Amino acid sequence: MECRIDIVSRELIKPSSPTPLEKKELKLSLLDQLQAPIFVPVLFFYQKQPPSSNDFHEDQTKTTLHLKKSFAESLTKFYPLAGKLNPEHHCVDCDDSGALFVEAKVDVSLSEAVQSDEMLGQYLPFEPFIKDEIEDVRVKPLLAVQITRFGCGSNAIGVCISHKVADLMSFMTFMNSWAALNRGEITRLVVSNFDVGRHVFPPVDHDVSFPLQPPNKGKGMVYKRFVFDKEKLKELKELAISSSAAKSPTRIEVVTAFLWKHFINVARAKIQGPATTMLFRISHLVNVRSKMSSLLASSPDENVFPFGNLAIGVPASFTFFRGENQEKKDYYGDLVRLTGDAIKRVNEDYILNSAIPSFKATKGTVEVVQKPAIIEKDWIFTSWCRFPFYEVDFGWGKPVSVVPGNLNGILVILTSTRNEEGIEAWIAMLEDEFALLPAEFLSLAATHLFHA
Repeated sequence: MECRIDIVSRELIKPSSPTPLEKKELKLSLLDQLQAPIFVPVLFFYQKQPPSSNDFHEDQTKTTLHLKKSFAESLTKFYPLAGKLNPEHHCVDCDDSGALFVEAKVDVSLSEAVQSDEMLGQYLPFEPFIKDEIEDVRVKPLLAVQITRFGCGSNAIGVCISHKVADLMSFMTFMNSWAALNRGEITRLVVSNFDVGRHVFPPVDHDVSFPLQPPNKGKGMVYKRFVFDKEKLKELKELAISSSAAKSPTRIEVVTAFLWKHFINVARAKIQGPATTMLFRISHLVNVRSKMSSLLASSPDENVFPFGNLAIGVPASFTFFRGENQEKKDYYGDLVRLTGDAIKRVNEDYILNSAIPSFKATKGTVEVVQKPAIIEKDWIFTSWCRFPFYEVDFGWGKPVSVVPGNLNGILVILTSTRNEEGIEAWIAMLEDEFALLPAEFLSLAATHLFHA
């Protein structure tokens, strides 16, 4: 169904206290520099609670004012998010210019509003891509939120945060701190250190970012969610173990390999020409905080959090040779093993001596390369599993659904189901590519975000 959203107000919220002069500039780390100029978009949906539970929903003006107040207090603690990116000098100008706060309303119920996945983008404060990094960063703030009121009294909070200054763990640290402040639970707050990343990963003086643009924009790109429940995960694990290629695969490894296998088959079906060798690569983003805890420790106090981008992409490759009887081979088990081997090799030595040196030499973007005898194809995966999305409680209950915004084919996003027993895979592909997927795959597609 079509539903028209009305913007009630847009304003820049400044920190509740000014940032000290000695903190007015924050140098980016190498891992910050490497990030594509996109915003991480996430949607939190909250159902209206019974009136006896609390009165947050009963006075929407009071609720919004309270949210703005706690938002300003949060920006004081996360002051770089209220600044502006300075790409020429590889830093953030912490000038307290503010973060965007949007109020919106729509005269339908929450369950009606989320019938179409294609309409989810209207609950975000803006488009998560930027077309021109130099120009757009002077217009778009580093952080933007939108609260949308539904006719039934439910809410959505859509957030876009610049990937140049924060990874997902940093994003979730901010969201849970903001929610705790809104509830009045100041003892639950985490202190962030914004400098530790650049000390461990010093920046370079040349451009190393990946200027990814939304691929196939407006050319039949479809965004779908596929659910791997507890039974399906058990089935995939048993299949991987029976292949003798993997001994004790994780849930992330078996789901990644399942998706990778079908992506390969779709790519093979679309390949035309004389190529005899096909190289299929994935890159899985891995959080390095737990791998480098001694280097990243900024204080003996475990409540100090290293804020910024502290995740690296770990590659895995599978080569397919035409004419060598691979067409009929089920290589799922091999892909499970390759995925697991890639993730497991990430340790402090690998990060400092293998991954980071190659990053420093990197320029440009990953793209499909076609040569007479070889075709290359790449996909990027990220796991959002185990992150406390469903703990983001602003005082009116935990979210009934959390949805990654559509990154239009740049990432395959894996999230935990609300009950933590399954995994959801959020995938953007061309419509004709979805049509090439088998029934085994398409049967996992979910038609509803949640049951309202």
